[in-house]
Amino acid sequence: MTAVLRIEPRWTDLDPVGHVNNSVFLTYAEEARNRFLHTALPEAWDSIVVVHNAIDYHHPVVLTDVVEVSTHIDAVGTSSFTTINVIAIATHRCATVRTVQVVVREDRAATRPWTAGERAVLEELLAAAQQHSATRA
Repeated sequence: MTAVLRIEPRWTDLDPVGHVNNSVFLTYAEEARNRFLHTALPEAWDSIVVVHNAIDYHHPVVLTDVVEVSTHIDAVGTSSFTTINVIAIATHRCATVRTVQVVVREDRAATRPWTAGERAVLEELLAAAQQHSATRA
């Protein structure tokens, strides 16, 4: 499953050159990722924290663009998983954001392993993303 969020850039998102500021791409990815996770893992999503982000910038976004941010699962570990956000406009892929996240215990002091139910959901989402990717290749 891939979820898509549409975003219209705000004037405050822009840098002095008129492009969406590079740091805003993380905000766009975070918004899309959180909506995706809230739907997919409603009982665990507020126990998931980011431990790593990486962004590849491909093309600028300007104020008049309508941005689409897609989210899919790329990998699942014992207590972590990786999402990919593709930030695009109608004519270009603008950025790819790779985010590693972990699930933490109730006391928030350390990570915990996925429950069987959580793992099943994540693996189902991973399989759907892989199937979607294979059909596009």
